Amino acid sequence: MNKLNKLFVVILSSLFISAQAFAGELSVTGSAKASYAINGGDSSGKGLGISNELKFAADGELDNGFTWSYFMELDGNDGGAHDNDDSQIAFGMGDLGTLKLNDSEGGLSTETGYGIGAMGVGDDYANTDDMVGNDEDISGSGNIEYNTASGLLPFGLVAKVAYVPNNGDTDNNSYKNGGGENTQGITGDTNTMYQVTAAPIGGLKIGASYKDANGESGVVAQSYESGGYYANYSMGNFKVGVGENFYAPAVGDKVSAGAYSYKATQAGIEMAINDALSISYSEEKSTALKYGAAQNAAAGKSPFARTDVTFESTFLQAAYDIGGATVGISNVESKNSGYVEADDQSLTIISLALAF
Repeated sequence: MNKLNKLFVVILSSLFISAQAFAGELSVTGSAKASYAINGGDSSGKGLGISNELKFAADGELDNGFTWSYFMELDGNDGGAHDNDDSQIAFGMGDLGTLKLNDSEGGLSTETGYGIGAMGVGDDYANTDDMVGNDEDISGSGNIEYNTASGLLPFGLVAKVAYVPNNGDTDNNSYKNGGGENTQGITGDTNTMYQVTAAPIGGLKIGASYKDANGESGVVAQSYESGGYYANYSMGNFKVGVGENFYAPAVGDKVSAGAYSYKATQAGIEMAINDALSISYSEEKSTALKYGAAQNAAAGKSPFARTDVTFESTFLQAAYDIGGATVGISNVESKNSGYVEADDQSLTIISLALAF
């Protein structure tokens, strides 16, 4: 890890030596969305919601030939509150790659890499409950990210690495934020995440990611780690994708009850009927490996009562572009929703999205 720290210091130093920024253009883009959601199965309810997302961006050039860009997004949350989050400053260094400073940004997870969803990818777009571990990412804390230059390596290969210097500092931090003492314990005090993507042949995209924790303290029976991989192939109007994701939470006590690992599988197909209409179907399954209380807990050893629960969801979506606006409908059918056995639920979302 010391080598990684030194690498970031060298890159930062070379970037700022003899570098003077020239004023850049400011642009504002965004979207306005409205939805009507209908819950079914073991839960019921209906909800009408409207949200907006605004992205403020600027870019320019340094006198050493490098480029810079900045953006910040204003996002609406449930309950009407808005956050200034998803902020990033990036420096383009030509063949040397790109260096990014991220706050609530810079995610390297490949959870959506399989890429199927006319309105959005599977569980990431909507579900009857969260599939645990799919969203384990580096963007939850302020991080420094480095990307190799696009087109430099064979087969469209791009490698990325991001480092969180203090994973107890979370995100949405202001300028000159002091951070505070890290007391994360068994989850570690820093995080590192890696991603590799490639396009070895026409129409095929593949990729993988991995994240781990460093500097754990206390008794660690199982170290934190997560990762995944995907493949997506497009041919004409058709697109198919598959993926898997893995998540192992940090565990400090060998005799504690709870989930010790999660494995998610993803597969789907998408088709463009014409230039305006697209439809998709996908399935995602997430299995939680759980242990009950140890039968011999006083001795601190097995046997455990073990149960595996699989949370399954199918996603059927259609999107119609009417020029400047997208009308969509999504239906989710779930079994063992939220990893609760026999809890079957459904969710239908009718939506309208306007981009500007």
